[in-house]
Amino acid sequence: MGGVDLGVLGPFEVRLDGEPRDVGGPRLRTLLAVLAAEGGHVVSVPALGRALWGERPPAHADRTVRTYLSRLRGTVDPGLILTRSPGYVLHAAPQALDAARFERLAAEGRRALAAGEPAAARAHLATALGLWRGSAYEEFGDVEILRAEGMRLDRLRHSAVQDRIDADLATGEDAGLIAELEALTAAFPGHERLWAQLMTALYRAGRQGDALEAFRRARHGLITASGVEPSPLLAQVHRQVLAHDAGLLTTHARTVVTIPDDALAAGEHALLEDGDLRTSREHFETAYLRAERAGDADALARAVLGLGGVWVHEHRTAAGSASLLTRLRYAQEAVDPASSLGHRLRSRLAAELDYAAGTHGRILAMAEHTRAVGDPVAHAEALSLAHHCLLGPDHTQLRRALATELVGVSGRSGRRTDLVMGVLWDTVDLFLAGDPHAERRLGELQDLLAARKHLAAGFVADALGVMLAIRAGRFAEAEAAAQACALLGQTAGDFDALGWYGAQLVAIRWFQGRLAELVPVLDGLMHSPTLSPIDNSYYSALAVAAASAGDRRTAAGALARLCGDDPGALPRSSTWLISLCGAAETAYLLDDRATAARIHELLVPFGQLPAMASLGIACFGSVHYQLGTTALTAGDPDRAVAHLRAAVRHNLALGHWPAVVFSRRRHAEALHRRGGPGDGAAADREQAAADEEARSFTEPSVSGR
Repeated sequence: MGGVDLGVLGPFEVRLDGEPRDVGGPRLRTLLAVLAAEGGHVVSVPALGRALWGERPPAHADRTVRTYLSRLRGTVDPGLILTRSPGYVLHAAPQALDAARFERLAAEGRRALAAGEPAAARAHLATALGLWRGSAYEEFGDVEILRAEGMRLDRLRHSAVQDRIDADLATGEDAGLIAELEALTAAFPGHERLWAQLMTALYRAGRQGDALEAFRRARHGLITASGVEPSPLLAQVHRQVLAHDAGLLTTHARTVVTIPDDALAAGEHALLEDGDLRTSREHFETAYLRAERAGDADALARAVLGLGGVWVHEHRTAAGSASLLTRLRYAQEAVDPASSLGHRLRSRLAAELDYAAGTHGRILAMAEHTRAVGDPVAHAEALSLAHHCLLGPDHTQLRRALATELVGVSGRSGRRTDLVMGVLWDTVDLFLAGDPHAERRLGELQDLLAARKHLAAGFVADALGVMLAIRAGRFAEAEAAAQACALLGQTAGDFDALGWYGAQLVAIRWFQGRLAELVPVLDGLMHSPTLSPIDNSYYSALAVAAASAGDRRTAAGALARLCGDDPGALPRSSTWLISLCGAAETAYLLDDRATAARIHELLVPFGQLPAMASLGIACFGSVHYQLGTTALTAGDPDRAVAHLRAAVRHNLALGHWPAVVFSRRRHAEALHRRGGPGDGAAADREQAAADEEARSFTEPSVSGR
């Protein structure tokens, strides 16, 4: 069907051998547009009927649809529309549709931009955008499937415009962009990337004051509309403008990054060598589709394994997760189950299912199996995936064993990423256990990454650095580092970037005594689709923040959603401990004795641990603090005093000085409540010590609760 050309990026048009062709009235045009939108996939007759008449089709609708399609075949090339059970399919080359050409050129432009070829990127993107003649499927606004497809294409167009602007900036085209960016930011005030581009263009034009004013307008709009501060991306540009950073004046490097032509090899290089999750996903998606068309089972399996990434549950939306599971099962059926690819597919599928359910039995069984069959690559992957499914507080020793084994296996697997992940997991384990040698292991990880970057692991290492700055009470430094860390996470394509930044900000504001400020932000983050399905920490954080602000209704609601009928039913995930610690503080602030007593019972086995979020990216001090708090709430001051005395000692060992201050103040409160001989004097000494330590911080704004 090389002579057919379909245009949907504007008024719908059909050309045959370059000549316009009238295909008939609105219903015939709608049917052809729906078949075009489905891109070579079969559309059932009932679905075509719904496109024409919605949910109230007339009698004999199926017969009428077939009659219309028969008329279409007579109007256009008879071979363009084929009958395929249970309906029809458009038989045309992908390049016959202008939307498909646009998507291909836009993707080539993004890849060229990522590869350091801005001139080539600019050419691809300009050509892609030149295909647009209006809004996509603009005449079909009352057809749900076409309206949705039009919205999707419009979003891609908007992204391509921003990519083209990045390419323009990278090639030195600055001043000419200002008017365009002023119009775009006015039309899309919530798109921070556009504001960052405008600030950069203004600064390069010698208009520093205007660049700062653009930031002020962007920030005001974000706070007014959503109650959130600018993202790390925009905040970074703001800091660069203030600092007269020469990096804003220079165009991007013109050097070409050499990567293999083959999408599969390029994806594996990006993932296994560079830890670049974002770039690897693009390559693996292309490789998967090519392998599917070619019927290449091995390439299909390698591509879907690559799409899984280095972590578990990287595909956060319900649709993305379901798609990955479907592809894994499809690939598993196509390869030899006894092969290395078969072992790897089974391990990945087991891990994805276990993680979503908060279990670990399937992936541990696969780790045993890969160990037994002597497949080092499959075994290394199984060990790393198993570790990720065991991040709750119950499995400290098992995690250490898995990480140690992974480091050993990495020498036989021959893959750099296995060594990096082994050292990373071991580092995380030491921090989660409160081990005094954890920072030594972090130094080892940083040395490994200094020799060659691994973006995904570097994101975790930087997050641990943020946590250590908070422990030291260097809050301004920690907040700036958290923004930079989130930017790195976004660059790496890690969906935890926003969630981790939120957790770090919660820790900073908590120890500054300003957590109540975050209620609007937390209320939004709580429903983010990028959060893990077994992450309940934002319910906990909202409960504490609302209670701190005096909003007992919101706090009680969030606590009820978190705890349900029994907080013991929460999955033992990487956020279980921190979620219960937040619930303990909320129960204290609400004087909820029953909840406090149950949480105390659940936390008792873990008193020796620090209360940490996820992979150690935020630390709230010794769990003994929460045990003392729950005992105090439940009316047991003797037990509270013992726990809080232990909390002071443990926090001193952690070097967590803000937590030391909090523990001393809560310990003083417990002593006063107990009121035994000498307790009053001991409480005064503890309070004085807390005040003295708080004054030693670079930002002495730590306040007790």
